[in-house]
Amino acid sequence: MDGGIDFALCPGTLPRVEGVLNLSPAEALAYLSRGAILVDLREAYETGFRVFDVEEALYVPWSRFPSSYRALPRDRPLILADAAGIYCREAARLLAGAGYANVAKLSGGMIDWDAEGLPLRKDPSYELSGQCACKLKTRLGKNPLVSNREADASPGAVPPKRN
Repeated sequence: MDGGIDFALCPGTLPRVEGVLNLSPAEALAYLSRGAILVDLREAYETGFRVFDVEEALYVPWSRFPSSYRALPRDRPLILADAAGIYCREAARLLAGAGYANVAKLSGGMIDWDAEGLPLRKDPSYELSGQCACKLKTRLGKNPLVSNREADASPGAVPPKRN
C-alpha cells in the first residue's frame, strides 16, 4: 500500500533541494499514514531514548547506509529521516544515483518532529545524561526501544511497541 504517492508530483510547503521533496514533520506524518515508509538514518545510540511512532519504519544507520541502502524497497515511497536533517541530503543523492525515484526528506529530523508533538515512543530510562558530551551515558546501558540486534541489522521492521 503506497496510497498512490509519487513524491515527484507532490506539492510541499518547503522548497525542493536537488529535486527532492522536503517535508515538514506534519506533511511527512500525512504521507506515512498513506503508506510511505520512514527510513531512520540515526545511529543506535540516537534511537534509544526516542523513536518515531509510525506504522512502518526501517532503521538503516547512516554509518552503514552506503553499504546497505540497496536492501530498501524500490516499489514504496521512502521518507528519509535523521536527528536534524543533516544526513538525509546525501542519502537522497545515493538513492537517486541507484535509481530510487520516490524519495522525500523529513526537514528538521527527529528534533522538529518532537518539537511539533508528533507521535513518539520515549523511554526516559535510556535518555542520555551527563555534564558534558564526554561523560554522557544511559541510565540502563541498553536500548529498550530498539534491541541491539535490530539496531545493528540491515533495514528491518519497526521494533515492537512496549506496553
